[in-house]
Amino acid sequence: MIVLLDSSILGKVCNPNNTPESAEVKKWLFKLLSRSFRVVSSDICDYEIRRSLLLVQKNSQETRSIKNLDESKSLIEFLPVTQEVLLVASQLWADARRQGQPTANDQSLDADLIICATLRVLTEKEPGRYAVIATTNVKHLSRFVEAEQWQDIG
Repeated sequence: MIVLLDSSILGKVCNPNNTPESAEVKKWLFKLLSRSFRVVSSDICDYEIRRSLLLVQKNSQETRSIKNLDESKSLIEFLPVTQEVLLVASQLWADARRQGQPTANDQSLDADLIICATLRVLTEKEPGRYAVIATTNVKHLSRFVEAEQWQDIG
């Protein structure tokens, strides 16, 4: 099974505070890894988390979050945003608008669709393997790919 962490989940993994939710997400991640799940994310998720942290970086806590993001790469495979991914994402973006169900405003880059496209490209390259996005945003993502609340996976 392949589990792609979206930005909301990746942010919780990198959170240096041991809030109950952050601790639970980290415990869940290690459970997946111990069961030989392939856990991946996307470079676009790294970008979304990193830019937010850099914007508010005022103290050692934000610096620790960035360090945690960097260190997460030893556990999580980060998939690149390739030309193939962008072609699929642009098609998803246009289809959503034609259906009258955009996931973001028209000027937005719409990272959610780039994340969905990343999963689609991955599943095309690995047919027969179940792949799902772990998220807190099932409503938008599940219109395009398999997506579940992170707690419901594994």
